[in-house]
Amino acid sequence: MKVKAVIMLAAIVFAILPMVVYTALNVTFINQSSSEAFDAEIIAEAENVSSSLGIIVNNAKNNLEVAGNIEAVRLAAQKGETSKAADNFLNQFVNENPMILAARLINSSGTIIAGTNSGEQFSSFEGYKTSADEVLVFDAISGDSQQYSTMFIKKKVNNCLLVLSYNITGTNSIISRVTSNTKFLNGKGSILIVDSNGNWSAGNGFNKEIKNDTSDEVWNAIRTVKDGVSEIVVYTASDGTVYYTAVSNVDGDKGLSAIARCPESKVINSSSTTIVIAAIIITILAVVAAIIVSTALTRPLDKIEETLEYIRNGDHEARIGNVANNEYGQLSRAFNNVIDEIVVSEDRYKNISEMSDNIIFEWNFKTNEVIFSNNFNKKFSYRASSEHFGDSFLLKAKLHPDDVDRYRRDLDQLEKGIAFAGNEYRIKNIYGDFIWVLFRTEALKDKEGKPVKVVGVMVDIDRAKKSEQQLTERASFDALTELYNRETIENQINNEISLSEVRKSEMAVLFVDVDDFKHFNDNYSHAVGDEVLKFVARTIKAEVENIGFAGRYGGDEFIVMVRNAETNNPAKIAERIIAKLSSGFEPAETDDHLSVSVSIGIALIKDDYNTRVEYLIGKADDAMYSVKKSGKSNYAFI
Repeated sequence: MKVKAVIMLAAIVFAILPMVVYTALNVTFINQSSSEAFDAEIIAEAENVSSSLGIIVNNAKNNLEVAGNIEAVRLAAQKGETSKAADNFLNQFVNENPMILAARLINSSGTIIAGTNSGEQFSSFEGYKTSADEVLVFDAISGDSQQYSTMFIKKKVNNCLLVLSYNITGTNSIISRVTSNTKFLNGKGSILIVDSNGNWSAGNGFNKEIKNDTSDEVWNAIRTVKDGVSEIVVYTASDGTVYYTAVSNVDGDKGLSAIARCPESKVINSSSTTIVIAAIIITILAVVAAIIVSTALTRPLDKIEETLEYIRNGDHEARIGNVANNEYGQLSRAFNNVIDEIVVSEDRYKNISEMSDNIIFEWNFKTNEVIFSNNFNKKFSYRASSEHFGDSFLLKAKLHPDDVDRYRRDLDQLEKGIAFAGNEYRIKNIYGDFIWVLFRTEALKDKEGKPVKVVGVMVDIDRAKKSEQQLTERASFDALTELYNRETIENQINNEISLSEVRKSEMAVLFVDVDDFKHFNDNYSHAVGDEVLKFVARTIKAEVENIGFAGRYGGDEFIVMVRNAETNNPAKIAERIIAKLSSGFEPAETDDHLSVSVSIGIALIKDDYNTRVEYLIGKADDAMYSVKKSGKSNYAFI
């Protein structure tokens, strides 16, 4: 009988049949597992919604911070009087942020001095005045003879209140986007969002006192859980329905809470000890039988394993003899064909490596031997007396004095299986000149994860590196910022694309634009505007030193290039630039401390090295404009 048929029969008799019996006997355990999955899904939904609420809370606080820091708003708040500039800004701010229903600046008398319904008396002023700052709260605002359900956040600006209101009514409201898109437990589950006052919303207006719709236990969970998920809370509604509920908070007991709940009906039965013992016995018998049969069937594989061991030890002439006229014999013939193809492939590999300008090498840690491809002799004059590492070019190479220490450190790391960190060095070639060489390595590890061999390639990048140096030497700089000018930055990026292709690395271009730069010129002076540009230039240059370069592209626009973007995270660089500029500086022309906001667009090159520099900068520019449209002072990828 064919081996395939025997194995199939054994699987049916000794595996599938016992498992069918075992499954039938253990149906009673399914309900218990379902109960655990039920609880886990409710908790997972509460965590997921909490994550979405976190985004809502952060966006609301960011919007409040941005609006409150606008000069026109601060001046209006300081005077407590109607301001056309502040009114224009707040109305524009509402128009540019679709989720914001209204933005109001209210003086101590309850009069709206800027923003939505400017000039009118704010009917809910007393209640808003006593609520906590920077906390999202549900409320209803009267106007036009009707009530508007909103979620608001406010803070004190001088002697005034700045209040942002968000729509929570309808399918496109900020809350319904969280609740209506969340379906779990076959649509039986539901989500409630609760504020710190106990008011709740399911995405269509809001209701008072969550405990009236749930229970005191749920309300206690909301007040005690700190930015996490509670245990399952079970309560009985007024209609007799039993609900299972999980609670997750954002910003503790002063923030928003997500309640995931679902009615539960389940029956958990216990299986008898007899059924468990019977199932265990059947399983043991099946395993023993399977071991016996599989051992008998796999004896012919011992010969295959023995031959593989010969090949692994270097006997490439070893081949597997046909075991029988069955699948084992077919496997043996197929394996022999693969070995023959590997031998041919190795010969082909040697020929290709010798014809290539790139030098390939191997370092075997077990034998401590280093082997280079034959084309090594075309580039370097060194001849090793043996293949031992102590005599190898890796240890004896004549490096430029400035690169020796770095190379030695990297070589020590390479011996541990860690790829070269700074992998570009100047090495003396066959003509006695120092040339730039790029090292790329890969560690091969055993089944325990220990490095057993390093394979690598040495690439001559001398022409590209010297072209880069020549560009730097001939570079023209912007007189104001002392950064590269537009023409130079484009030439430098174009050369860096070529180097990235040789290095097989990623690179990133950041397009940095100063937000509201006209504000500095108009409200201070052009001299202050120049100091702002210098401050931005200094900050960017310090951030990318040794990992890239920067230039002034024109006006208040800057270009930053980051090499090896797979390790030098451009997003983190953008975050640090934004943070450092936001901390501000004191210009010589004024006593004010000026904070600078920028919008940053990021474009990446991973393997599309034919990209034109104009296209790359254009993509980064597009990403920057997407940031401008979504609120500024941030970064985005294209």
